[in-house]
Amino acid sequence: MTRRMVLYEVGKALLLLAEIACAAFIGYTVVMLLWFGVQYALSAIDPELMTSIADGGLPDRVAFAAKYIRFFNRGITAKEATDQLIRFGVMLAAGVGVLTGLRLCLRRLEREFKQRYMPEVLEQTFSDFTYEAKRRSAVEEVLCDVGLLSTVERYYTANRLEGLYRDCWVAAQEIICGGVYADDYTSHKIKVRGQWLTIRLNMDFESVIILESRETKNRFSHRGLAKQMVELQPDHTGLAQQFRCFADSPDDFRSLLTVEMAEKILSMTDRYPDFCVIFRRGCIHILIRRRSFNRRWEPLCPFCFPQLKREAHRLYGPLMDFTDMLLE
Repeated sequence: MTRRMVLYEVGKALLLLAEIACAAFIGYTVVMLLWFGVQYALSAIDPELMTSIADGGLPDRVAFAAKYIRFFNRGITAKEATDQLIRFGVMLAAGVGVLTGLRLCLRRLEREFKQRYMPEVLEQTFSDFTYEAKRRSAVEEVLCDVGLLSTVERYYTANRLEGLYRDCWVAAQEIICGGVYADDYTSHKIKVRGQWLTIRLNMDFESVIILESRETKNRFSHRGLAKQMVELQPDHTGLAQQFRCFADSPDDFRSLLTVEMAEKILSMTDRYPDFCVIFRRGCIHILIRRRSFNRRWEPLCPFCFPQLKREAHRLYGPLMDFTDMLLE
């Protein structure tokens, strides 16, 4: 870590401490809500009735239960318990709001750190990559637009890399998405996880073509997709054996998935056995199933050049492989 990164690291440490304190505050409010909820329920019981039950010579289990309830009953009235429930409910909502804000601030700090220092790391590591952080607006919600995922059920991590490589705009990011629940979709949850690559080529096509690996865990095919697209059989035997092919235009499907393109895609299966390809609006999107990060522990990683170098190699390696494959 250099001196330039100390302020980022101090800011992250303060945010993490604030999150821990906020989580403890939320836990306290939850406990108090449970406590006063019990008091509200016990306020409806007559204390004299519980005393007579406990001392009335009833079976031991009934008497023990009565003594147990009387022990927890602090004599709080229903109105006092209600006031406390409202008070701690408001405190809980405030704590959750503050914790959400702290998480957003931490993510923003991570993005600013990477946008500031990632160009230097890429310049030192890769001579053929031009970093352009301001091109974030070019991100397309392909999975949502095609109908595979719902916007509210997907999120991207802060790990993102984009720029120019071999005169192509390229981007890579690590992604976890939840599945879509609707009448036209499969009953099981679609969990999409891995590395999402985008390569923008000088190719003119507007249709959508999906190649789904038959053994992939990122299941794209579903009834909703089948209504909009047609499953086609490619001419290439090897591609047909390893991928399911969907398209909304059979003509574009035949023109794009030539024998040469099929051979290129199959050549990557040895290095990346589980990946899917989406052709859409002049871009090629590849989703590789990889467990390359753990989002829960990511905020604990220090802000330093080794972290950025590891992330650059992890994101840049597959991006370079697929770009070279398409352009060779």
